[in-house]
Amino acid sequence: MKTIPEGAATIVWCAVNKQLDGKGGVYCENVDIAQAVPSDNPSGPGVKPWAVNPEYAEQLWQLSESLIGIKFPD
Repeated sequence: MKTIPEGAATIVWCAVNKQLDGKGGVYCENVDIAQAVPSDNPSGPGVKPWAVNPEYAEQLWQLSESLIGIKFPD
């Protein structure tokens, strides 16, 4: 369990850290960029493969547009 300042630290770090300039779509945790971990990795730090899968991202985008009834320009 984290305190409120500990919980907010990564969000603040992401907002102001120059290390992330020009990098979109990265996952961050514990005041750093999250490392990729295998899908069978037990719960813990890291980002699973499906979270960074571009095909899944496109499917989610299409579903989201259809659910809200708005098509955004490409």
